[in-house]
Amino acid sequence: MTIKLFRQTRLIALTASVIIFTGACMSSQSSDPNKPLPRKSREDSLTWAKHYTSTMAHYAEVKIGNRFGPFTDFEDCVGQNDEVAHDGRYTLTYTAYADVPQEQHIPAVRKLRAALKKQGGVDVSSYEERPHSHEVILDGYHEKEKFSLIADSVKPRNTLRLSVSTPCFLPPGAEQQKF
Repeated sequence: MTIKLFRQTRLIALTASVIIFTGACMSSQSSDPNKPLPRKSREDSLTWAKHYTSTMAHYAEVKIGNRFGPFTDFEDCVGQNDEVAHDGRYTLTYTAYADVPQEQHIPAVRKLRAALKKQGGVDVSSYEERPHSHEVILDGYHEKEKFSLIADSVKPRNTLRLSVSTPCFLPPGAEQQKF
């Protein structure tokens, strides 16, 4: 199998697995505070987040390192009126870091941005390149699945952050608190 064919096959497999991991698991939420929340275990959310940041790294053609993190941050969901339920609902922010020479940050995130655009679903809500310092900032949001992502240059120098944040989930089996 040629290298080009292998890469194409791998890209198709990664894309399919992202669709499988995200599809139908993260539904949209309305302004009704008592609308049933999507259900997902913390373990499943963490598995999805690790996979998605790995896919982001693949698209950017960088390798996630272990010098920093990864960091897993589960938090209670906060409602529109700052209400906090006590039924176990949560959000997850998962952050991984890649050791990448500073001069490669902009080209790497350009590749990620192009892949996100090609795959569809993620709206790049903001994008900024700072050529003089070789820094880049990309913020994205998936309207249908309600997750957000970040790819940006962070300190210390030569560090690229890849992060995803989930919508509010209710653990399977938990009774949803009403407001």
